Amino acid sequence: MNNYLEFILKMQSIAKIGLKFSKDEYAIENYQEIQDLSKEMLEHYVNDNIEHDNYYVRDIYPTPNVSVRTIVTNEKDEILFVRERVDQLYSVPGGWCDVFKDARTNAMAEVKQESGYEVEIDRILAVFDRSKHAFKKSSIAEYCIYFSAHIVGGKAQVSHETDDVVFTCKDDMPSLSNKNSKDELKIVFDIYYNSKETYFD
Repeated sequence: MNNYLEFILKMQSIAKIGLKFSKDEYAIENYQEIQDLSKEMLEHYVNDNIEHDNYYVRDIYPTPNVSVRTIVTNEKDEILFVRERVDQLYSVPGGWCDVFKDARTNAMAEVKQESGYEVEIDRILAVFDRSKHAFKKSSIAEYCIYFSAHIVGGKAQVSHETDDVVFTCKDDMPSLSNKNSKDELKIVFDIYYNSKETYFD
């Protein structure tokens, strides 16, 4: 990353994520220091007074968050699912998009991180406004981009977020976590297996 401002904002986003999810008191202190230092750097860079502590606290104009999910299949055309450690339920790989990283790169990184497989993206299957698809109730507005991809390397491997990696046919899905909805998966499976056009809300 060769843009100084992007670097500072990336540090702000890392601090925000760390402060939100870390339980370790020493890590929290470090994330707080990163947030404070990056705020000081940002103020110096723009030569102005930044009234809010962090660009990612949503006190700017509110917009939907963006996440990605990826349909990955094996040679038997079975679908990749990972089991979430937190609730012991399954989802197709995916998660929130990181700042200054495009959606395609985010999607490939999430698959690698959660399943161990390296993939190449083939196409966009759907873009959902999750409030319209019987998804979990949330105060966060979210757009979710579903991709399809094929495996180019790696092997099944669990992570700090997942503890099982399986392939299954679309008619025999495991119990789903709240990170997917059956409505979404029904639509993307129909598009993927029947070569239909991309779905948009």
